[in-house]
Amino acid sequence: KPRSNHVTRKVNERKEGFKVDQALDDQFVTGRVLARISSRPGQSGRCDGYILEGKELEFYSKKIRNKGK
Repeated sequence: KPRSNHVTRKVNERKEGFKVDQALDDQFVTGRVLARISSRPGQSGRCDGYILEGKELEFYSKKIRNKGK
């Protein structure tokens, strides 16, 4: 089913203000994305989490780099 003109305009308007952080884009290029698991312990067969970005991404990236030294 083709999109209506209204939906097409709405999608294009949303794309204009969308910008991906450079650090996050670099992760996608390398094929490795840092994420944090936020589900409670004991939940079997399910894992909830979110992709790290901004200050949190910088923090964990530094931790990983320093761990290798």
